[in-house]
Amino acid sequence: MKKWYYICIWLGLCSLCSCEINDYVEPQALPDATHEGLQTFGTKINGSLWVPFQKYRSNPNIKPAPVVWGKLQQQTLRIAVTNQQTLESISLMINGVNGVGTYRFMSFFPKNALEFTPYASLYQRCANGDCSQYVVCNTCENKVNITYYDTTRKIFSGTFEVTFQKKDSPSERVTLSDGRFDIRD
Repeated sequence: MKKWYYICIWLGLCSLCSCEINDYVEPQALPDATHEGLQTFGTKINGSLWVPFQKYRSNPNIKPAPVVWGKLQQQTLRIAVTNQQTLESISLMINGVNGVGTYRFMSFFPKNALEFTPYASLYQRCANGDCSQYVVCNTCENKVNITYYDTTRKIFSGTFEVTFQKKDSPSERVTLSDGRFDIRD
């Protein structure tokens, strides 16, 4: 009986250690602009390439949280991406999406929304223990082109450009340019 106990513990430890850890590879190019729901996202942040990255992949038996997430709900498209290597995340919301066309990222949630923050679209980064939030600059570039819209297959693709300003220091700005996404809800 003791033998089976130790075998079970050994198998449990092996399964825990079988989680895959991948290395971050500096991006060389933006992902292709596709319309297939490939869960891709890329942009240039102040001219430097930026793509999402999940440092630790979960055990194959456990479904990991997606690094690129998107959902269309009542004509509001939400996109959330993270880069665990650079400790950055981008949350974007577009209201009134009803097909291919040009839109703007939402700055604030409606007053009656039950959200953790009043800001609908954010860029966040942490460096040296200091985490900063950047909100949409309302007087700056803010354009989203939905280039593919398929509610049957739940695929949404597009390009974007937007400027964020630091929440507590509006003169500090971050520009996302040449942005593209291809998500499946």
